[in-house]
Amino acid sequence: MASVTLDRLTKQFGAVSAVDALDITLPDGEFLTLLGPSGCGKSTALGCIAGLEKPTAGSILFDGTDVTEREPHERNIAMVFQDYALYPHMSVRDNIAFGLRQQKLDEATIAKQIDAAADMLDLGQLMDRKPVQLSGGQRQRVAVGRAVVRNPAVLLMDEPLSNLDASLRVQTRTEIKRLQRELGTTAVFVTHDQEEAMVLSDRIAVMRAGKLQQIGPPMEVYRQPANLFVASFIGSPAMNFFEVEIGLEEGAIRCRVGGIVLTLPSSVVDASSLAGIGAKRSAILGIRPTDLMANAERDLSLEGEVFLVEPIGPVSYVDVEIGGQAVKGLCEPDEAPGVGQPIRFGAQAARVHLFDPASERRL
Repeated sequence: MASVTLDRLTKQFGAVSAVDALDITLPDGEFLTLLGPSGCGKSTALGCIAGLEKPTAGSILFDGTDVTEREPHERNIAMVFQDYALYPHMSVRDNIAFGLRQQKLDEATIAKQIDAAADMLDLGQLMDRKPVQLSGGQRQRVAVGRAVVRNPAVLLMDEPLSNLDASLRVQTRTEIKRLQRELGTTAVFVTHDQEEAMVLSDRIAVMRAGKLQQIGPPMEVYRQPANLFVASFIGSPAMNFFEVEIGLEEGAIRCRVGGIVLTLPSSVVDASSLAGIGAKRSAILGIRPTDLMANAERDLSLEGEVFLVEPIGPVSYVDVEIGGQAVKGLCEPDEAPGVGQPIRFGAQAARVHLFDPASERRL
């Protein structure tokens, strides 16, 4: 296993910076997810770690050793791709064994490591089948087995669950996380799916246009988004946003949401931001739908008229119009109102976020 350091990693394609001065350090055994929309540079960064892409600038270190110029086979990495990349003419056993045979290990060692991987991934009854005889989930497990059987220092996964249906994605991500914990392998996982990132990761690195926006434990990124982009990208359903005017009066922050004046404790913003709030200024207020509860007595309340109810089983999401703006909140399924009825939402001040509209940074 190995620690991984990306030191000002940069990759340009012509005038476009796909990865822009990326600084990340993974301790040995960490599961890190590079998360972001298509085109944000996450797969390019993974390709640089693997040696499939040559950085324009910066360096990559494994356990403090610079591997930037090393070929992929010199890095002791294994990679799992989105499309499985299995050899169709080979059995499951031979697909898993392929990398070991390339290393010219003896057959007894190969057999022992294959059996261990088959036990971990529940592939025992599939070992003599060809890929065409397997389901999508089984093929992905074989791809994972082929990667981990080599005992790589770093395991790299590029959107490995994208081709699976919803139930298989949940099952396979559970297997991947369990396997990574059992092996203690340092892992870098790439996805655009924030739910996958939240479930799998020790830390999440959110990227946008090649730049790192925020890195931290999943719930820290969820609860304390560094900027407007992270707040909008992390969380499902997406965060509600309001353009507001705020001012600091008698130690409290007052803001107006569609004609409703809200009073928030000054603790909802960083102390360093308070100096700039003395005079009234514009801001963007954000509240997650899961923090906006129907008929709850909380620090602040919003009232509106229901125009859509979305039952999803254990809860229902309610869409209302507040001050001419669509807002989504949460209610108990048995207490869901009808369309056209009024409803009042409540939220705790600690769950309210304020952002600067110019810099998009969290206040």
